[in-house]
Amino acid sequence: MRKLFIFGSTGDLVKRKVLPALQGLDENLQIWAFGRRDFTDKDYRDFACSGACTSEFAEKLSYCKINIENEGFLELHYDLFDKDEVNLFYIALPPNNIKGILLDLAKLKSNGIKFRVLIEKPFGECLSDAQYLSKLIFNNNLTDEVYLSDHYLFKDSIVDLQPEDFKSFKMVSLENLGLEGRSGYYEKAGALRDMVQSHFLNIAFKLLKNPLEEFDSFEVVHLRRGQYGSGEGRSYEDELGRKSDTETFVKLKIKTRNKEFEFITGKGFSDKVGILKLDGVVIDLHMGKNAYTSIFSHFFEGKKDKFPSVENSILAWKIIEGIDLKKAPLEYYKRGEVSEDFLEL
Repeated sequence: MRKLFIFGSTGDLVKRKVLPALQGLDENLQIWAFGRRDFTDKDYRDFACSGACTSEFAEKLSYCKINIENEGFLELHYDLFDKDEVNLFYIALPPNNIKGILLDLAKLKSNGIKFRVLIEKPFGECLSDAQYLSKLIFNNNLTDEVYLSDHYLFKDSIVDLQPEDFKSFKMVSLENLGLEGRSGYYEKAGALRDMVQSHFLNIAFKLLKNPLEEFDSFEVVHLRRGQYGSGEGRSYEDELGRKSDTETFVKLKIKTRNKEFEFITGKGFSDKVGILKLDGVVIDLHMGKNAYTSIFSHFFEGKKDKFPSVENSILAWKIIEGIDLKKAPLEYYKRGEVSEDFLEL
C-alpha cells in the first residue's frame, strides 16, 4: 500500500483538485493529511470531502495534527512512515514553509526512510529564495527525491508536446474569478509572478531545446498591466480591503535571440480563456481531465521527465526579475466587462 502525506491538506487546492484526482486513480493508497487544526479523522473527511468522496475513498483519509515550525517535527511521527517502501509527500504550502520540511525530510533520509516529495508552485518567492532552495536540495542530497509541480504541464493538450522549432509563442489565460480567498498570496505575487513565472514560462521551456541559451538575453518590447477596479463591491481593492498597486492583468511581449513570446493573463474577466498559439496554430488549454490525475500518476511511478526542473525554475525567476513592472502604469478595467480593444488578443 502506498502512503501519501499531504502538507496544506486544508487548503482550497487540495479540496478542489488534489483529492478528486487521487480518488480517480486506481491506487492502493493510504493518505495522511497533515495540518494544524484540531481535527479527528472524521472531522477531516467531512471537511475535505463535502459529500463528494466515495465511502471507500474517505476511509483512506487520516488526519495528523502537526506544527511544522518545530524543528524535527517529522521525527515525532516516525512510526507513520513505511520503513521498506517509498513514502510520498506532497507540499501545497507557501514557499517560506518549504525549507523546514525539506530539512526534516533530509533527516528522515539519513535514518534510512525512502521518499519522494512533490512541491507545489511557486518554487521560491523570488530569485534569491529559489537559489537558496536549490542549494538546500543539493547540499542535502535530495536532488533525486524532489519533484516540482505545475499542473499546466500535465494538461492533456500539453503533456506530450515535444521541443519544436517555432518563431512565435503566444499564451493566453483569463479567468472570470477574482481573489477567491487567495488575497494573502496574490497580493504578494500579482499576475506576472502567479502565472508567467511558472505556468507560462514552464510551457515555453518545454518547447525549447535549450531554454538557458534562448533566454540568455531578451528584450521587453511591450508591457501592459491592469487591475479590475470598477463596480461597487467588485474591485480588487474591495476584496483585498485596502489600496493596492498589484496587477490582476498583465500583457507581456518578449523578444529573445530567435523568437517572440507573448503572455496575456488576468482575473475578473467575463469569460474563461485558455489558449496557446505556436506560429498561429491554436492549442486549447481547457480541454481534458483534471491535470492532477496525471501529475500524481507520474509522481507515484517516479517518472520525472514531465516535471519542471529546478534549473528552469531559477531561469524563470531571472526572467521575471529582469522585468520592471513599474514602467507600465496601472490601468483599471471593469470586472466582467472588458472590451476587446483593452485585451487586443
